[in-house]
Amino acid sequence: MNNYLDNHDRYELRSGKQDDAPLCPYGNHFEWIGFDLERNEYVRFTKSVFKLLVKEKTRK
Repeated sequence: MNNYLDNHDRYELRSGKQDDAPLCPYGNHFEWIGFDLERNEYVRFTKSVFKLLVKEKTRK
């Protein structure tokens, strides 16, 4: 959570249905997945960070 709060502009929430998005361990698409803009790779957020990002996304 601290990494996200210190650098929140570095991360964004993306649709798991994008062509380059990874699949979940069961082979399905994530509904949402995190993306690190600095490293240019998908990341998994903790539940608390994920909830914050989903709340922001649904407000827009």
